[in-house]
Amino acid sequence: MKKIIIDPHYCSREEMQELKNYLDDQSWDYKEVEEEEEPEVNYILGDDKINGVSLNEKIRQEDMHEFYIVYLEDLKEDLMRWISEGSQSKQMMKDDLEMLMKLDDEYIFSSNSTNDYIDKNDSRFDETCKELLELNESLD
Repeated sequence: MKKIIIDPHYCSREEMQELKNYLDDQSWDYKEVEEEEEPEVNYILGDDKINGVSLNEKIRQEDMHEFYIVYLEDLKEDLMRWISEGSQSKQMMKDDLEMLMKLDDEYIFSSNSTNDYIDKNDSRFDETCKELLELNESLD
């Protein structure tokens, strides 16, 4: 069975209705598919900032939270350098680099203790932002 996808953004309601009528008249089987909505973004990361709120540098310096904010391009460059210089754990670094190359974020979370990362599409993203903002507020 072949699929034909028609983007309703490129035609009028009248044209869409005409097409539906034509398909019905010709006994074509069709179904309407709702567009998937982009997930709502509640938090935006910046250089040690969440939604423009600067995080207390103590959080990173004293490893008060498992994750910290990193500039993705810097992280990728560091991994490339470490891969070229290193002799151990190269495969793990290569795997990390391959995964990070697929991300389109400017900033992500990186773990203090493991090679774990959280980007805006990760289910833990909102909770991590919330935890860091609460921790930051408690330090004021």
